[in-house]
Amino acid sequence: MKNILYITWEGPQTNYMEGLFLPIFNQIQKTTDYQFHVIHFTWSTSKNVIRIKQKAENLNIFYTHQTVLRTPNVIIGSLFSIRKGIQFLKRYIAINNIDIVIPRSTMPAIMVNRIKNRRFKLIFDADGLPLEERVDFSGLSPNSLQYKFLRKEESKMLLNADSVFTRTKTAIKIHLSTIGGKNLEKFSVVTNGRDINFFKPNSDFRTQVRNEINASDDTKVFVYSGSLGPQYGWDEMMLLFEETLKRNNNSKFLLLSGNLEYALKRIPSHCKEHFILKNVPFEDVPKYLSAADVAFALREPKYSMTGVAPIKIGEYLLMGIPIIASKGIGDSAKILKKNTNCFLYNHHSIRSVEKALIFIQNLNSNNQDKIRAFGVDFFSIEKSALTYVKSLNEIQ
Repeated sequence: MKNILYITWEGPQTNYMEGLFLPIFNQIQKTTDYQFHVIHFTWSTSKNVIRIKQKAENLNIFYTHQTVLRTPNVIIGSLFSIRKGIQFLKRYIAINNIDIVIPRSTMPAIMVNRIKNRRFKLIFDADGLPLEERVDFSGLSPNSLQYKFLRKEESKMLLNADSVFTRTKTAIKIHLSTIGGKNLEKFSVVTNGRDINFFKPNSDFRTQVRNEINASDDTKVFVYSGSLGPQYGWDEMMLLFEETLKRNNNSKFLLLSGNLEYALKRIPSHCKEHFILKNVPFEDVPKYLSAADVAFALREPKYSMTGVAPIKIGEYLLMGIPIIASKGIGDSAKILKKNTNCFLYNHHSIRSVEKALIFIQNLNSNNQDKIRAFGVDFFSIEKSALTYVKSLNEIQ
């Protein structure tokens, strides 16, 4: 039995731990002798933490929650939580005979960087390009002391790790340039897979939810599921939906998110009656996706987005839903470009709106099985687990 400790740091508006990582870890445990432990640093509510802990126990994963303080302000609270977290990690690793430690992204990397004389193998889960994302969308200056400090910590982790996980090939190239082109062999791409038995079409759910939102047979229901913010193509979604309403005033937009305040402030007043906003538990997401006719997977194609693999694309496809996705986001365009049920939206072309509207108008409701089959080929949790296991085995 090999004990793996996965360390993550996330806020209350994401469900990556519950919806993505726990199922993948469970799938890995089914076919190997790896045993996963998770330490979850978060400032989420106790209700969310209890739910995640219960799911982890059901999946035979050891889960520990550590509270991230946000007072007296975010910076001081985070620094205190990091300092406390370093000591906690040292004890946990020793007591539980951890063989492999996997910090995900920058904050866990800072803590693990301060564990001296390590006897465990170290894998850095360089998920996305979080520092560049903060520069692109949150106003962090690359000349600031904060950015330089975080960049130094990330570079140290990239150099010292025995292996590095990324989500795209482009991210590997970027990280290689950071460490002087050394050790290409320790980088590998792991994929974000979903449970094909959880994300699957359900005609009963479709009828139930469409009745709930007053959608008739001829209503075109758009859906977006996930986080909201400046990087998620809000303006493009609104533009396409408004243009669709001009052609079909019976259309509706089902928005599933943990950050509905963002949407409430930005929905055009003349469209509000066509919107249905829901903050639903993760286990109910497939139920509401069942009602959709077309899904949005748009992101602003800035530099930082070359390192991400949007999880929602896999969810939509497994549900058999046609999607409108952005060009320039990770490796997704290479996967989707030959699928006629996926429209790749070019944010830099003035004709993209016109082409997207033609795609929406010509949607065929009979392609559900074909879309799902494509999703199973590329986004199943089984294939995702294999990418992890291959990399885990290589460092033993």
